[in-house]
Amino acid sequence: MPFAYFERLTRRQQAIYLQSDAIATLPLRHPERLRPLVTELGRALDSGDRRLTESATQLLATALARALGVPPVRVKVLAARPHARWGELHGLYETAGRRGEPPLITLWMRTARQKRVVAFRTYLRTLLHEVGHHVDYTLLRLGDSFHTQGFYQRESHLFHQLVTDGGTSMASIEEQLARMARTADDFAAAITGVPDVVLSRRPDEKNWSAKEVVCHVRDTEESFMARFQTIMAMDEPRFLPVEPDRWAADRQYLRNDAAEALETFRARRDESLKFLLGLPPDQWERGGIHATRGRMTIKDFVALIAWHDDNHLDQLERALKGQP
Repeated sequence: MPFAYFERLTRRQQAIYLQSDAIATLPLRHPERLRPLVTELGRALDSGDRRLTESATQLLATALARALGVPPVRVKVLAARPHARWGELHGLYETAGRRGEPPLITLWMRTARQKRVVAFRTYLRTLLHEVGHHVDYTLLRLGDSFHTQGFYQRESHLFHQLVTDGGTSMASIEEQLARMARTADDFAAAITGVPDVVLSRRPDEKNWSAKEVVCHVRDTEESFMARFQTIMAMDEPRFLPVEPDRWAADRQYLRNDAAEALETFRARRDESLKFLLGLPPDQWERGGIHATRGRMTIKDFVALIAWHDDNHLDQLERALKGQP
């Protein structure tokens, strides 16, 4: 479903919007080769040194462009974000200049008011967001670059490949199951005693509130369990893609009670763990066809869930701080 501003676009713009919305992935050639650059960027950002961060960001942006098969892009990193009543500017993409310079991505590494270094994942997502605009113009050749659901899906796909694609940072099934076992408690520790007005507050128009994150993990847990059951009942079933944003709207997440949603998640997670812990070793390789990731075994889904837990716990904690 297109975002509300779709109706204000011209017919040509609507055609571009729909083209963009139909593309959900941006596969990288050998993403594992880029991950050391991501690690170095995190270290540079933690140092608080602007020049070091700019250099590390440029190295990653250049490698990304090469992996995606798009022209190079320049990077400029500045200090505190510009801000006004509309909020803070995180990043900016400018197409190629008149003198033949490559397109320019400008990023800001400190918050506007408190001048704190921004969270690494937020900074990386901002870089990937601006790279997404570069891709729209140079690879997809859309003629314009709109913030469609497809655009945000492509941004997330890049992020997942670079950071924790399917929980690969966790060495073993036992570690992944341990992550799953403590997730409900981690969420409870984060939201207990927090007023509903804070739980319901969105950091900005595109990012969920803490309450919506809790409702999302509750509902995806049901979806994961349904997939496990289908895999056990059928040979190589195909799975339709889920639509989390539509769930949030249709199920009116903001009108839910966060504590009740969390308890439902806890019960569903207990059911999932009971199923997985009782599964014979030879059944872990049974699988099905994921809409965007291809064939996934039960073992692959467990890794995905472990990553999903970490990702959304981080998102929830940022939402409570008012950070996207």
